[in-house]
Amino acid sequence: MRPDLPPPPSPQWPAFTTAELVARKPDAESFTRLPRAPISVVLDDVRSLANVGLIFRICDALRVERLFLCGITGHPADPAPGRDPRPRHVQDRAEREIAKTAVMAIPFVPWEYQPSAADAVQRLRREGYQIVAVEQAHESTPYSRDGIYRPPLALILGHERAGVAPSALDTADVCVELPVFGMANSLNVAMACALVGYEIFRQHGAFGLEIL
Repeated sequence: MRPDLPPPPSPQWPAFTTAELVARKPDAESFTRLPRAPISVVLDDVRSLANVGLIFRICDALRVERLFLCGITGHPADPAPGRDPRPRHVQDRAEREIAKTAVMAIPFVPWEYQPSAADAVQRLRREGYQIVAVEQAHESTPYSRDGIYRPPLALILGHERAGVAPSALDTADVCVELPVFGMANSLNVAMACALVGYEIFRQHGAFGLEIL
């Protein structure tokens, strides 16, 4: 800033500093006792660790119940000794790459690895969850249509190129699609997760959750 000029005017909406944002968060133990949105997210063969990390961050922001990482989807190291069959260097690399985009969200998102997305979805169905596939399909419906989401629900998101596998797609109660007005076929899987997740929150008044 030049000393011979007056200081710039304060912005009309000054941004919070990082310190201000951190100060209004609860401590980690208190956070675990807060209610969660009745949403689970199932990732079916999502290949990019960067996308997995972004979805961890989205799941934290939405305070979802659980994130299921299935098939070839990369996942952080299992904290239970001896339960993760992957070589240690593979575990370390996966956690390192996921953490780059998850930032600090991993410890605050309940997650588990399942070999089969279809099995994870069937388990959720038995527990009374509506199964919502996020996929471009002949009978899909716009993701913003009112009244289509009936919590508790599970969102299935699939492989970046192949999409949701037929075995998981066949289990869906409804298939929702995000409109694309350009030449690319679709949005990034993490973007899709965020848009659909926040639309569910909009339709259900954020389930009464307090903004942190």
